[in-house]
Amino acid sequence: MLPHMLIPPVGAPPGFRFDIRPTATPDGVGTVRRLLRDALVAVQLDPDTPCLLLSELLTNALVHGGSASVIMELRAGCLLIAVADHSPARVERLPECSERTGGRGLALVEALADAWGVSPFGAGGKAVWASVAAA
Repeated sequence: MLPHMLIPPVGAPPGFRFDIRPTATPDGVGTVRRLLRDALVAVQLDPDTPCLLLSELLTNALVHGGSASVIMELRAGCLLIAVADHSPARVERLPECSERTGGRGLALVEALADAWGVSPFGAGGKAVWASVAAA
């Protein structure tokens, strides 16, 4: 990644957009997370919460959908992360259960994001998105 290419002109609000189809592996999640971290650091924004949101959304899409497309866009002080897959399976936030070892990702997304939701994508798929104020 070339951080100097991410720095906006003087006086312009920081912004970027990435459209990515990562590999459907844990390495693919890490690669996209590092790209987001580098981009946010380059425009002097805290990457921790956005990177956690991205990891949850992308991992869910890869586990349940097999492949994913990712859009990460910073515009006007708001970061949007959208992860789409072609699976027709519904997205459900599971009720809390101390005995279950997984299924807490959407609760985490709900707690950390300013807003989140699910939108139709393609022929029967969906995009799960989250937005946070850039800080």
